[in-house]
Amino acid sequence: MKKIVLLLFILAGPFLLSHAQPKRILLEKYTSAFCGACPNAHLIAEELAAAYPELILAFHHSSVDGMANSNSTEWRDGFGVLGTPMGMVGRSGPGAGQIAVLPHLWEERILEQLNEPAYVGLELRGSYNPFSRMLSLDVAGTFTERPPAGELRLNLMITEDSVIHAGYGFDQSNYFNDVEGHPLYGLGQPIYFYPHHHVVREIVDGTWGTSGVFPPQPELGQVYHHHYDYFLPWNWNQEKARLVAFVSLYDEQNLFQRQVLNVVEHPLYALVATAVEEPESQAFRVSPNPATEMLRLELPALTHRVELLTLTGQSAYAQSVRSEKHEIDVSNLKPGLYLVRAYTAAGILVRKAAIHSR
Repeated sequence: MKKIVLLLFILAGPFLLSHAQPKRILLEKYTSAFCGACPNAHLIAEELAAAYPELILAFHHSSVDGMANSNSTEWRDGFGVLGTPMGMVGRSGPGAGQIAVLPHLWEERILEQLNEPAYVGLELRGSYNPFSRMLSLDVAGTFTERPPAGELRLNLMITEDSVIHAGYGFDQSNYFNDVEGHPLYGLGQPIYFYPHHHVVREIVDGTWGTSGVFPPQPELGQVYHHHYDYFLPWNWNQEKARLVAFVSLYDEQNLFQRQVLNVVEHPLYALVATAVEEPESQAFRVSPNPATEMLRLELPALTHRVELLTLTGQSAYAQSVRSEKHEIDVSNLKPGLYLVRAYTAAGILVRKAAIHSR
């Protein structure tokens, strides 16, 4: 994908995770809005995640769901997953047909995986621009123990929480609607406006990850890097998206050579960087700051438009201007931090402005 230069946001700060990363476990569940047992399996997965902080959840949806995508369908076919709700822990199992298993076996697999080495520490750094919806991400992997033999792949998933829509492919079938005492009792059959969590929206760079990042025998302590640029589709809730990065083995012919060695997860919105503030010589000033009633702008010559936006990119004010001085009535806006943008002959300039209640 073509690399995008972000004018308003910068790559800054330390890596989000340290080299001394502990072992973490990836639980991938195959689910469907048409599966009446699936919401109960979701509750089981959430209870396991609460009991084991090392557990990271990612739910692949059936090809008939409104949240279907080609990556999840290829993942299902590649592992020969037979139905829902099946799940795999670390993409490993003791024998044929035992990689994807029913929920009552998930905890046993989690405990087995926790006894495995971490092998590799993963670190993320980068930026996300909520206006252009461009993600610029660097992933670094450092091996602390010799990994199992085989081709190593770097994987980047994007998941989304609370995907809520009404209608075919989203309303959740519920076999427990009439089971008194069950958490799903009385919620409906189907459950309308059901919040689908941990939805796998995309596996960046292909279902089986990025090849060529790591050599066949990586050196211990050596840092291996890869960069991803990705545009987040407009219909995804960017504030509820998460990045799931992991290292796995991959053998096209052998299901038992696809296990996940280690995994990390981080909220996408944690990568929203601080807006770059241009030098005062640019003659773009905002006062008072914080403001309660009127926000006064001193603008560079040839400024033709100003905007006031929330940190999530929602427009609070927009106006064409012809003067180097401009005022914005902010008395009716919600208190918080806003971005003031000035469209000038030299480009788009940005200032931060705090709005307080009176």
